[in-house]
Amino acid sequence: MTNENPVYLKLEYFESIESKKNILSSEMSLINIMKIINRYKSLREDEFILRTQMYKLIKEANLAIRKTKTSFPFINLPEKHKIEEIKIVKAKKAREEKIDTSLEFQLRDIQERLKQMGS
Repeated sequence: MTNENPVYLKLEYFESIESKKNILSSEMSLINIMKIINRYKSLREDEFILRTQMYKLIKEANLAIRKTKTSFPFINLPEKHKIEEIKIVKAKKAREEKIDTSLEFQLRDIQERLKQMGS
């Protein structure tokens, strides 16, 4: 074993009190961090349990959906009906676009009125 020469420092009273306060506040911070870490671990465990339960439920739901799909008869629609459905969807989109443009027009009108009132 080697002989060590310890080094001693002399601290003033107020310095020693300040150092003790700093050490205690550091310990308090570390304890708070440990509490947060423990809470995080428990939350992660809960999340894992919930995820596995959700995964099982999704698998069961997918299985039920597949079973019901196989039990329903499927009807093949003629091309004429498919074309009509596409036209209906396009008409709905056109109506939505008209609504959007009219709203934008109203918004611009209101903005112009506000500018006129401000001037």
